Amino acid sequence: MLTLTQLARAALAERLHMPLTNVEAVEHVVIARGAGAPIGPVELSRRLGVTSAAATQSVNRLVSEGHLTRSPHPGDRRRQVLDVTESGFEHVMGELAPLLGLLLDASADLDDTERAGARRYLENVAAAYRRYLDQ
Repeated sequence: MLTLTQLARAALAERLHMPLTNVEAVEHVVIARGAGAPIGPVELSRRLGVTSAAATQSVNRLVSEGHLTRSPHPGDRRRQVLDVTESGFEHVMGELAPLLGLLLDASADLDDTERAGARRYLENVAAAYRRYLDQ
């Protein structure tokens, strides 16, 4: 599953005509914003596993292409906050929506008990990943 996920991300990047790192950058910004904890370029570099300079280059490209915006952090004007633009979100979701539909269809024939079991398993897997990352 992890290999197929990586292959699907690479295919998504190709379909979007964007480098994979930029697709992952947009994904991290969207997820962080959705969690109520917006991120800036420094945190983005950490999440992408790239240097600060490489993350800045990606952010600059994504801003110039209209996918992201950069604004001062509300609590610390020295820091920046990244956000995805509406057009950037639509661009990515336009290509991602078919995959999300296929993933939704994958559970269509499961009954409520099977769905609950699958959900519990995936929650446990997510918790295991979090524990590993916290070590």
